[in-house]
Amino acid sequence: MDDSFSARSYLIRVLKNIGIKNIAEAENGKRGAEIIQGHSFDLVITDYNMPEMDGRELVEFIRNKSWQHTLLIIMISSERDENRLATVKQAGVSAICDKPFDPSYIKNLIEQIFVAEE
Repeated sequence: MDDSFSARSYLIRVLKNIGIKNIAEAENGKRGAEIIQGHSFDLVITDYNMPEMDGRELVEFIRNKSWQHTLLIIMISSERDENRLATVKQAGVSAICDKPFDPSYIKNLIEQIFVAEE
């Protein structure tokens, strides 16, 4: 989930290049929450700064109101405010990735969080 079409397109290309094929996208956290309620997922990758429902609010929704409260969540953000990032960590993200990111970094991060969950 990201409000930037180009950021979503880039991330989808990266994910497809590392072998992830079944991908849903949303332009903001509110739409993402709606999609999550209607489909089963293994992983959510979201931006922090989005309109209507930001990434922290989406994480809180997933952890507290979704039937998929154990979903793995990666927050990708250019956010530098440590206090805001701390609230995201407290909300329950599985990992935080800085923008911009190298495709190999996101691949390794995804592998790490899935191994940690086993």
